[in-house]
Amino acid sequence: MIRQAASQDLTTITAIASRATRLMNAEGSDQWDETYPTAEHFENDIAQGSLFIKEEAGTILGMIAVDRNLAPEFKDVLWETADALAATFHRLAVDPKARKSGLASELIGFAESFAIEQGLRSMKIDTYSLNEKAQALFARLDYHKVGEMFYEGRKLPFYCYEKKLTV
Repeated sequence: MIRQAASQDLTTITAIASRATRLMNAEGSDQWDETYPTAEHFENDIAQGSLFIKEEAGTILGMIAVDRNLAPEFKDVLWETADALAATFHRLAVDPKARKSGLASELIGFAESFAIEQGLRSMKIDTYSLNEKAQALFARLDYHKVGEMFYEGRKLPFYCYEKKLTV
């Protein structure tokens, strides 16, 4: 079941993010670290009602934040769809214990359906150029690369992907 996250889920959510960060770093991507994502990011997501978790038998296995808060850095990317018709997702993570089970794809599918229900027509996302696993996942899910951008403090680019959503 995928449900909206609640405050009582925060400890488990941050623990999953910490384990996912360690694995991501070990695989060669420093997209996440001790400064991102933090408990504060997840608290804000919960307060905004934008954080959703995958839960099975009372165990949280992963999460995704879905909203329309497009990064200011997106403005210089040549997107195919107007921002007013687009959603994005952030902080997608699956507990390393549950990897390779299709949960990331399921969470992204949920995000896409959620956006469609809100009348949106596109999903705009980004990932660090060193995060090859995310890039491969996005390609499998029919996202296409539309450009690159830089976040302050990062030397390498982030790749921007877009998927037109079908109603």
